[in-house]
Amino acid sequence: MSRAVGLPFVLFLFASLSAIAFPARAQDAERVRIHGSQTLGHALVPGLAEAWLRDIGYSDMRIRRPRPALTEIHASRDGQPLIVEIAGSDSAQGFTDLVEGQAQIAMMARRPNAAELDAGWQLGDLGSQDQEFVVALDGVAVVVNRRNPVVRLDFAQLRRLFSGQSRQWREFGGNQGEVRLHLDPGAGAVRDLMNDRVMLGTAFGEAQRHRNARELIAAVAADPLAIGLIPIGEHYGDGTKPVAIADGGRAIAPTRTEVLSEDYPLSRRLYLYGGQMMGALSRSFALYAMTRAGQRAVARSGHLAVTLVPGRERPVSAGPAEYRELVGGAVRLPLSLRFNFGGPGESGVAANVFDSRAVRDLDRLRSFMALPPNRGRRLLVVGFADASAGSTMAAMMMSNDRADLVAQELMSRGLRVEQARGMGTALPLAAALPGGARNPIAGDAGSRYRNERVEVWLL
Repeated sequence: MSRAVGLPFVLFLFASLSAIAFPARAQDAERVRIHGSQTLGHALVPGLAEAWLRDIGYSDMRIRRPRPALTEIHASRDGQPLIVEIAGSDSAQGFTDLVEGQAQIAMMARRPNAAELDAGWQLGDLGSQDQEFVVALDGVAVVVNRRNPVVRLDFAQLRRLFSGQSRQWREFGGNQGEVRLHLDPGAGAVRDLMNDRVMLGTAFGEAQRHRNARELIAAVAADPLAIGLIPIGEHYGDGTKPVAIADGGRAIAPTRTEVLSEDYPLSRRLYLYGGQMMGALSRSFALYAMTRAGQRAVARSGHLAVTLVPGRERPVSAGPAEYRELVGGAVRLPLSLRFNFGGPGESGVAANVFDSRAVRDLDRLRSFMALPPNRGRRLLVVGFADASAGSTMAAMMMSNDRADLVAQELMSRGLRVEQARGMGTALPLAAALPGGARNPIAGDAGSRYRNERVEVWLL
């Protein structure tokens, strides 16, 4: 073989072997596979994964997108490669992939339904804090022009408005004029939540479309007859205002406290789920999402982090006089502790009486009260029951029991509880259905689940 022919051949052979070796290395790299809801997969989980990799010592990060809705984050530590594979589709596909072993973590914008729980029985206790991770919250705000006199709407009214079935503001207590709808087609999470909670199969009516939420807000601010939908967390601006929303209970405005407490009816949890045999790296990622560093990454992605932030004292006008007097002068903390009911037979969740977020919120409360401004301060615990308890007396007893249970948990963590008190069925958030049945409008969260809760106030 001549030298002129041999050198190109050697170079060709080397390049061929390198091309084969690189995919083999990527193929051999350990993978953390995270599949499911595109709401989480678009920005939240990729941002969270990058922060996690940096914090546990990985470097040389490279982001690749082999196809739409698939993000791969390549990194290495001590010469060992790792790929975090984030495949966005929907919650149902993510859970299916978890059941079939195609993913170690499922991203879901809801809890698994009964059929999914049956299919995934082998995964373990998917309601426990070891397998269910509430990573963030999101929601929908309904905005109108600031000159519009309408201040509250219920789900049925929202459905009539956004389907175009009702076209006159005077039907809702507004001024004379035809309703003008505004939507952002790119806000998929907004559309999904509205479909699940409000529209219930009814199509949206004709609306003016905008490229983003800021353009929508500007259009509503310029039109006294406009109404629009924006993601929670967007700045309303001077010309618009949010509307309080009712789901069979009291109308609630989308303040930070009401959204973080999940009392606002157009808010929802965003979840990560893992099987009981999660690998070490997968579990490390899910647990990192629960830390303050992980929640800072969540906030940077544009979602609402599940953290305890200082509130401020504000007058309380809702509820019976007894309740208003009880909480007067106190500051509501941005959480509502909620419960599991009957374990796998009824709800497919953990035997622990607290749901997975409540378990972590109790620990967050301990850390929050350890901060210098809060040391030595006392807590007020207020419990509520659902009308499905059967009678006024039974509901009052249940609410007292729930309040006492939370007070005991707080005191066991070294916190000072001034008083624990039940308020029965006062201040319902959702319409109670016979026997604690699920409210179809409330989506994944049944009426009993939403109404049976415990508030914590700072004295």
